[in-house]
Amino acid sequence: METEVHKQSEQSSPSQEPNEKKETTKKSTMGELLNSLPIEIKGKKNQTFTFKDWGMREEKLVAKLRDSKTNMGKFISGVLRLMLKELCGEDFTSKTEGEQKLALNQMALANVMYMYLFLRHDQLGEEINLTFGCPSCDHKIKNYTANLNDLDVYCKFGDWEETINYKLKKPVNLTKGDILVETVKLGICNWDVMEKADTTGKDFNEAVMKERTFRDAIKGVEGHDGYIDMGEFIEKLKKIDIEFLNRKISEHNAGPEVQAEVSCDKCGFEFIRHLDWSYDSFFGLTSLPQN
Repeated sequence: METEVHKQSEQSSPSQEPNEKKETTKKSTMGELLNSLPIEIKGKKNQTFTFKDWGMREEKLVAKLRDSKTNMGKFISGVLRLMLKELCGEDFTSKTEGEQKLALNQMALANVMYMYLFLRHDQLGEEINLTFGCPSCDHKIKNYTANLNDLDVYCKFGDWEETINYKLKKPVNLTKGDILVETVKLGICNWDVMEKADTTGKDFNEAVMKERTFRDAIKGVEGHDGYIDMGEFIEKLKKIDIEFLNRKISEHNAGPEVQAEVSCDKCGFEFIRHLDWSYDSFFGLTSLPQN
C-alpha cells in the first residue's frame, strides 16, 4: 500500500510503566523484517510465518489458479493457502480450506500483501528484474534490477490504535437521518476487501477501488452511533476529501510501499514507479535477474 513516513516518538511518557508495551509505528525494510508480520496481531506472541518449498506440484496448482481468471485478491489468497506452512506459530496446513480462507480474510490487508511479496523473496531471492518506460524520453529501461531487501515497509507494533479520526475538509449533509458528518472513524482494512474487488471486470478502475476501500475502512461517524447510509455519504464526498481520506486510510493501514526509484539510463531522468506485482512480473521468468 502506498503510504507516507509516519512520525513517531521514541521516548516514553513520564507516566509510562517501565514494562508497559507502548505503541510504536515505524518505517522498516523487508530485509529487516524478513518473515515477520508488519502489523502486529494483538494477543499473538509469535508474529512470524513460514512457507513450504515451491516445487512442481505447487507450480501446477498455481497455474490452475491463473487459468481460472480469478481476481487478484482471490489469486493471492489461493497462492498463500497453497504455500503457507506456519502462521503465527500455528500449523497452517492442518486447517481446513474454510479455516484458511477465514484466517486470511480477517487479517490486515497489509499483512497479507506483505506475505505475498515476501514469498517472492523466499522462493526466488531478493533480486528482481523490472522493465520501465521513461516518462521523459520514452526510452524502455530493460533489466533494471531491484533488491526486495530495500523495500520500505511501514509497521505497527505494540498497543497501536485500531481506529483514528479524519475531519472532513468539506462536511457532508446526509438527507437520510438529517445528519451532518464532520468527522469519520477509520479502521484497519482486512484482506476481505481485496477478495471482494472484481479486478477482472471491465468496470473496475481506481475510483471503484477507492469506494470499496472507503466502505471497508470507515467504521463510524464521530458523535453519531446510529445508522449511516454509507452509499449516500461516499457519493457526496468532495474531491479534496476523496484524496485526503484515501491518503489517511493508506497511512493508517501501513504495510509495504511497493515502488522503485528509477533513473533512466538514456536521459538520466529520475522517477518513481509502482512495481507490477502480478504473477508474471513477480514470479515469471522475466522477473529473474539477468546475471
